[in-house]
Amino acid sequence: MKVLEGGWPKEAQFEPTFRGREYYDPDHFEKELEKIWFKTWLCAGREEEIPNKGDFFTIKIGGENLICIRAIDGSVSTFYNVCRHRGSVLCEEEKGNFKNGFMTCFYHSWTYSSNNGDLLGTPNIPNKDPNFRKCDHPLHTVKTETWDGYIWINMDPDAPSLKESFKLPDSWALYQNYQMSELKLGAEKTYHVKANWKLLMENASECYHCGNIHPGLGNATPPNQPRALIDPSIPGTKVIKHVGGMTLRDGFDRVNLDGKAYRPNFEGISEEDQRKIYYLHIYPHSYICMASDYVFITTMFPIKPDETLVKAYWLFDPMVLESENPSIQDAIDVWDITSTEDWRAAELAQIGNQSRVYKEGGVYTPIDWRVANFKRYVYSELEK
Repeated sequence: MKVLEGGWPKEAQFEPTFRGREYYDPDHFEKELEKIWFKTWLCAGREEEIPNKGDFFTIKIGGENLICIRAIDGSVSTFYNVCRHRGSVLCEEEKGNFKNGFMTCFYHSWTYSSNNGDLLGTPNIPNKDPNFRKCDHPLHTVKTETWDGYIWINMDPDAPSLKESFKLPDSWALYQNYQMSELKLGAEKTYHVKANWKLLMENASECYHCGNIHPGLGNATPPNQPRALIDPSIPGTKVIKHVGGMTLRDGFDRVNLDGKAYRPNFEGISEEDQRKIYYLHIYPHSYICMASDYVFITTMFPIKPDETLVKAYWLFDPMVLESENPSIQDAIDVWDITSTEDWRAAELAQIGNQSRVYKEGGVYTPIDWRVANFKRYVYSELEK
């Protein structure tokens, strides 16, 4: 392992940020949706969110609305939340259950299969009507795959597989010891942040701010100490970014506010890694934080140029959650507080970057080198 923090790579430099309008201009926002969000594998959530046949949750990205559902055959499917009859939204709820896995539109009761979106029922239309064939009107599907307990979606029908895009399983090798497919959801929260999605990912890409606005997290893992970087033989990709591991402060046993151990470490975690939390960024919208006794995930979905919906998940060993009074609040608190601090910073930046004096943007310093890399990713996708 190499180490680096409180410093930056030798190639890092001062360079321009995104321009001000790129955080709030509607036309630019629509271009980002088309060029990035509708062509990229996205983390939709966790499989255990929809354990039973017909269980679903919805996903909003810009003006699009999707349904992710546990299908009749037990697989996970995703469809546009749009009835093929008159375009009605199939369901308004953020989550729920379609009885027996059949999706029925409230408007005229057209019914679809959750296996493949096939149209099954059309009241008052004769089955043998020569002018209408149900097979011509299935729901529009979204590519869906699962990996390590996560649900991944891609709205581009021609996109390469998740395995090809992520270079699986090699790019995930470091994180296999965390056995995320076996962990279970202990808590989840949704945040509505009045800021552009890029500001949230920029914030996640640097710890320059950690000493200023994160006294709790900074106390557990001091941001100015060396960070363990990932062995370069473990491949990254255009979207998989290995951020490395931050070490616990002396006297702390866990990544939380008081440093106390409320749960055992995961089995299989080395003694060295028991004193670290590893971070993985997945462009354009998520990051995974792997502590020795829990995993925290954040996913971000752009709703408007100045509004982002954030979903956060806390994963624990099932044995912990099955106990009568599971001790998980310490993990929830440290990241709820840290996240809220981050969202406030992003919202203040959103207000400031609409000023006419920020028309040409600001400046990334060498310590912002990961943020600059994120900007290059966005620009490279927009240029395609």
